[in-house]
Amino acid sequence: MTPSGLPSNIDARLHGGAQRQAIRWVNMTPPPMTISRYRVDIGDSVSLHVHTGKAEYWVIVAGEGLVRLGDEEIAVKEGDVIVTPPHVAHALQNTGQVVLDFLNLVQRVGSEAITTRELAP
Repeated sequence: MTPSGLPSNIDARLHGGAQRQAIRWVNMTPPPMTISRYRVDIGDSVSLHVHTGKAEYWVIVAGEGLVRLGDEEIAVKEGDVIVTPPHVAHALQNTGQVVLDFLNLVQRVGSEAITTRELAP
C-alpha cells in the first residue's frame, strides 16, 4: 500500500473510479507522448468531465462499458478505441462482469491551455 492507502501499482484514483496504473517508459527520456493506463472496477465509473487543449484516445484493453460522449452513449469492449475531443464532456461506466482496463493516449490540440473540469452527472 502507498501512503495514500492505494495498492502500490496504482498511482492515483481519478475522475471518480478510474485507478491510474503505473506505466514505465523503458528506453525514452523524456517520454515522446503521454500514455496512461487505467482500471475501472466492476460497477464503477469514470466521472463526467471535460478537457481543453487535448484529445484523448481510449484503447479498451479488457472488459466492456458504456461511454458517454457529449449527448451520445456508445457501448465499448476489448479492442475498441474511442476519441474524446476537446470541449466534449465524456465519462465511462464499467457495465461488464470483469474489470475494465484501458490505455489513454493524449494528443495536444491547438495552443489552448490543457485543463480538466469535473461536471455534475
